[in-house]
Amino acid sequence: MLKKILLLACAATCAATAPVVTASAAKATELKLGFVDLKAGIENTKRYQRGFARLQKLKDQKKAELDALRKQIDQAESDIMGQSMAMSPERLSKKQNELKELRKAFTRKQQDAQEELMTKKNNLDAEVLTSFYEVVRDYGKQEKYDFILQKSSVFYADPRFDITPKITDLLDKKK
Repeated sequence: MLKKILLLACAATCAATAPVVTASAAKATELKLGFVDLKAGIENTKRYQRGFARLQKLKDQKKAELDALRKQIDQAESDIMGQSMAMSPERLSKKQNELKELRKAFTRKQQDAQEELMTKKNNLDAEVLTSFYEVVRDYGKQEKYDFILQKSSVFYADPRFDITPKITDLLDKKK
């Protein structure tokens, strides 16, 4: 008799919890996930590539200016080395001071160029990143995603959940 009561109680418990387990499993299958590769998504946008090309052009321009100044320094060093014995001490001192000033100017110009390039790169990154987040958020709402994660924060994700190309396309279409 006790066995029958325990068996009925166990069966009733199983029957009562079956809908909850089934409902939980059904809800789990309804969860919509996606992930984006933030770095690739941003760097593959036309907007970022145009900005990066402008940065590269500016970098090349700054390098040319620094190369010209470096050439002046090299020439001044060569002049001093070649003519130091024939120069008066006052003239040698003057040339050495000019060389010292050229080196200071080179260092300042180099630091200014690095700072300018870094600032412009950071501005470009921030500008595109802000738009990227907006597009991801809007896409997630529109397509009814429960979660869109960054690829870098996930150990493994099936590539079929990668929505990076869709986000990049949307970002390219956005003005």
